[in-house]
Amino acid sequence: MVGGMNAKILVVMSSESALPLQGGQTHTTGFYLNEFGVPAHRLVQKGYDLTVTTPRGNRPPLDPGSDAASFFKDEAEYQQIKTFVDQTLSGPIIKLSDAAANLDEYVAVFLPGGHAPMIELMRDPDLRRVLAHFHARALPTALICHAPVALLAAQDDAAAYQDTLQSGGTPTAQAFLYGGYKATVFSTPEEKEAESGFEAPMLYYPADALTAAGMTIQNGAKWSSHVTRDRELITGQNPMSDEEFVAVFLKALEESPVAAGA
Repeated sequence: MVGGMNAKILVVMSSESALPLQGGQTHTTGFYLNEFGVPAHRLVQKGYDLTVTTPRGNRPPLDPGSDAASFFKDEAEYQQIKTFVDQTLSGPIIKLSDAAANLDEYVAVFLPGGHAPMIELMRDPDLRRVLAHFHARALPTALICHAPVALLAAQDDAAAYQDTLQSGGTPTAQAFLYGGYKATVFSTPEEKEAESGFEAPMLYYPADALTAAGMTIQNGAKWSSHVTRDRELITGQNPMSDEEFVAVFLKALEESPVAAGA
């Protein structure tokens, strides 16, 4: 892919901001500023156009805990990315169902993290159609931090799978597209530290949810950059993985015959 050709990348984000917890509690969440902003900014710099979509077609909520310079190299990068994200999300946001009906115009799909994908994306039938499209064509499918849990939409009856997880049961995946794939996701040790500040314990952990579906989860050290690529799938472990994640994503785009116009 030659930068500047304006190939389009679909960005799928959650519409929701209240993560269910044990005891009927919820935790305010959304997308993580750096996990969307740093990769998205780099993709735009390289000449890609981004189409942002959410299930309801609303502007995706920002996780307030991610709005901090500590997730960036310095204050200057924080301000730059924050401005870029605000400008990007002030533009058109399309409904995921509409995006799912017109997928041939996109060369890749990108899902940023934050806990929000654990709310509705992992059971969304339109996301299943999106993932199946890119999976069948071996086109780059990139997810960071908590977003890999949304891969669970790519199975029969994803809603039942999520319901079983949330009720404390052991789910069984049916016709899961990514069974046998290697991936990384926000690790359980990281999650246990993060949830110590929550209103109640979480209903389940992402690494367990993906392992139960048949994925091989390969996580690195806590709070350190770690990225895994298996075929078309690119996954990053945590907020610290943003730079490495987009570098691997860009390499996959360059190697993609569709993105190169072949």
